[in-house]
Amino acid sequence: MAQVRVMSDDDGEVPALLEALMPLLRAHPAFVASGTRPLGKRGTGDRVVFELLLADQDHHQVTVERTDRPTREHAPRLPRGGV
Repeated sequence: MAQVRVMSDDDGEVPALLEALMPLLRAHPAFVASGTRPLGKRGTGDRVVFELLLADQDHHQVTVERTDRPTREHAPRLPRGGV
């Protein structure tokens, strides 16, 4: 899966570009674009990444990353006591 990074040192340039670019990619029948994710910043500006697939690509691979953090009550528990 290809990743596209949009980066700029100028504040506001990346969101403005993505506001115009993402609807075009999503509307085009040849592409399947994911949602955007911010990357860590070094200094001013923004860094964003998103995945881009060809719509007719065989054997699509989809990965999902959690955006929430499981609470302690839902975390897996280790057995207590010795073995």
